Amino acid sequence: MAGYVLVLAVIILGGAIATVGDRLGSKVGKARLSWFNLRPRQTAVLITILTGSLISASTLAILFALSRELRDGVLRIDTIRRQQAAAEQELAETRAQKDKIEAELAQSQIELANIRQRLSQTNQVLEQAVNRQTLTEAELKQLQDRYTQAQKNLENFEAQGARLRQEIQRLQRERQAIQSRLEDVAGQKVALETAIRTAQQRLAEVEAQKDRLQAEIERIQDQLAVANQQQQVLRNQQRSLQQEIAALEASRQRLEENVSILLLGLRRGTIAIRTGQVLASAVIQNVKDPAQATQVIEELLREARRNAIVLNSPQDLKPTDQVIQITTEDVRRLRSQISDGQPYVVRILAAANYLQGESNILVVPQVARNQQVFREGENLATISLDPSQMTDEQILQRLDQLFTVSNQRAIASGVLPDPVTGTVGSFRQIELVKFVLDLKDHQGTVDISAVTPTSVYTAGPLTLSLVARQNQRVILRSG
Repeated sequence: MAGYVLVLAVIILGGAIATVGDRLGSKVGKARLSWFNLRPRQTAVLITILTGSLISASTLAILFALSRELRDGVLRIDTIRRQQAAAEQELAETRAQKDKIEAELAQSQIELANIRQRLSQTNQVLEQAVNRQTLTEAELKQLQDRYTQAQKNLENFEAQGARLRQEIQRLQRERQAIQSRLEDVAGQKVALETAIRTAQQRLAEVEAQKDRLQAEIERIQDQLAVANQQQQVLRNQQRSLQQEIAALEASRQRLEENVSILLLGLRRGTIAIRTGQVLASAVIQNVKDPAQATQVIEELLREARRNAIVLNSPQDLKPTDQVIQITTEDVRRLRSQISDGQPYVVRILAAANYLQGESNILVVPQVARNQQVFREGENLATISLDPSQMTDEQILQRLDQLFTVSNQRAIASGVLPDPVTGTVGSFRQIELVKFVLDLKDHQGTVDISAVTPTSVYTAGPLTLSLVARQNQRVILRSG
């Protein structure tokens, strides 16, 4: 009965600890807690592992605390086996001694029988020799001496037989004691075999749990490999940014060296091209060798030349005049950077202010990885207002603040702004006016969000859609 109660207690305790561990892991997962710089999911897995270990430890502790036979069987199995081997060896030695003593006793009994037979023969001879007593006194004395000696031998043999019988009784008592010990050892052996079977079943469960943990470890290792790949991508992006920083630093040095060119914008006259103005831009991808990169750069420079001619209208321009000037180092660096097959946005910027009619325009390249910055439907900024209590100008002013915040967030997230205006896009005025007029028809507080209707990349532009909500319900959408 005690064994059934013990098993039931172990099962109930294991279920309780498993339930607590499951709830604790769920709460940790929901709370997204992190231990030892692990991910929340990995922290939940760690807690589950600790709970399983606690179940195993508590099970063994209960079994050892409540079952002395199991504790002795598990902890003293080697001692019991050694005692059993020693007892079996003692039994074998005792049996050998018993067989030897029994053989000696049998030999003594044979000798005693021979002596008795010889005594009988002697008596017969003595009876026959009575008539010859006078003639055989010497022989009779000799026979009497032999008889006396035989009697002594007989007494010795009888004493030795008594000692042998006592030894046999002692050996029988020892045999019974050894037999009792063997029965105790057999009982311990049965209990030990039962404990071993239980331990083997528990070991099988532990092995199954180990396999599950191994599968979980392999899954975590796969996630770690993916994270390492992402880390490598981030490192590549970091190297690209470092190259861009180096390129910008070189451009800054060149601009400082060409300060005389920058001072052109201070002269009197009409400024046709401003510093940082985009003369050409393009999104390139799948460029995997320097030859393709050279073709792309030449096409961008030709587009920059056309735009510069349109903006600057240089006088006496010949078809062979370059108009656009760029350093060989900038071209080499740009060609090396865009030849890795990744998507890039490349812009050709004016290095200074140029007056109307100037024909030598120094440009610098700007390059950045073209990657997704915002997903479709992502909310960039939100404001709250009551259109019934505000004028059109006030509403437009609040919306302009919304656009400003959205513009700043887009620039901070990686969208390339216009170097001259500092913006990353524009909103059509006619749509803005229509949205304000429609908004005036609603009463109460309205939440207005700037949402990206499509995916936005580094190259831009940032396109926004205004969404008005009241009580979590969409009431108005621009466009």
